[in-house]
Amino acid sequence: MSRINRKTAKKHVHGLRSLHGFTLVELLVVIAIIGVLVALLLPAVQAAREAARRSTCTNNFKQVGIALHNYHSAHTVFPSGEIHVNGLGRISCSNLRSNRTPPFIGFGWGAYLLPYLEANVIYEQLELKLSRSESPDGKDPIFTATSWNAYEGRVDAFICPSAINDTGWVDCCTGFNHFGIEAFDWPLSNMAGVIDSKKTHCSAVSPLADGNGTLFNHSRINVGKITDGSSNTVIIGEVTSGLGVDQSGTEVWIGHTYASRNLEDMSQGINGPGSVPGGRDDTIDPFDGDGGNRHFEYHLENGFSSFHIGGAHFVFADGSVRFFNEDIDFIVLEAMATRAGEEVYSYE
Repeated sequence: MSRINRKTAKKHVHGLRSLHGFTLVELLVVIAIIGVLVALLLPAVQAAREAARRSTCTNNFKQVGIALHNYHSAHTVFPSGEIHVNGLGRISCSNLRSNRTPPFIGFGWGAYLLPYLEANVIYEQLELKLSRSESPDGKDPIFTATSWNAYEGRVDAFICPSAINDTGWVDCCTGFNHFGIEAFDWPLSNMAGVIDSKKTHCSAVSPLADGNGTLFNHSRINVGKITDGSSNTVIIGEVTSGLGVDQSGTEVWIGHTYASRNLEDMSQGINGPGSVPGGRDDTIDPFDGDGGNRHFEYHLENGFSSFHIGGAHFVFADGSVRFFNEDIDFIVLEAMATRAGEEVYSYE
């Protein structure tokens, strides 16, 4: 009888042990292991997502490069970098600070590419051809309320998915020349035309009309005028947008747009200081004199930049796309910006 009891007792004890769960220490160890695995996995997932975004961004730049050449085939020239005038003439950088009358803003190169980027719906609404009596200087098309309303749709071909601005819009002009209507903001662009190898934006709104690049104010450059070679000359580069402050102190998105004011020079290199707008600055805007306007400061000091690691995309005049390292030599970068500088350089 005692043997049976001992066996029964052993079975009973074994049954209790089989139902025993994790101890607190074991549970904490499991949680710690899972946490380490997740920490190791997240960077890999983020890297994969960024690789996909960068691939899409590259493809968008290729689309724009093809659009530029389709425009060239149809018109025998590349589009004007910008159509911009003011009360003192087309080349206004040196005297714009003394001219306090708001300038007349025309269309940028991106507007003319819309038919070649499957954006005809927007393009057909733009008043690109006005009579001379309707144009400020009797020659050039400007923005009208109709054209502003047409820019209600973003064009994804101009946007890099790695950009942190997911709204598709940037604030325009701090209210002084867009009909006083805050809703008339700019559609975002993460691409800007290459106007010159040296600093050209002595004004936030008036670029040079004699840049040594391919896209500048009132430019009409064809491939034949790019004597440095279309495969050696950059025509479009990547730019970013960020949060800044408008005249009222409100935080707004500031950046480039395909509509107009979409030119950059090479003076800041790639990912240079001030290339991403943000924060408040007391730089005085010559049009309001109040200071604290990040728009003006950004357009004075920014350059080509991206949210990709280590560099930015560029389109060459032959339509090819390359990703340049941010540590590229300034001399090489400036040489690639000029269309007829006769520089000799090597870049791998």
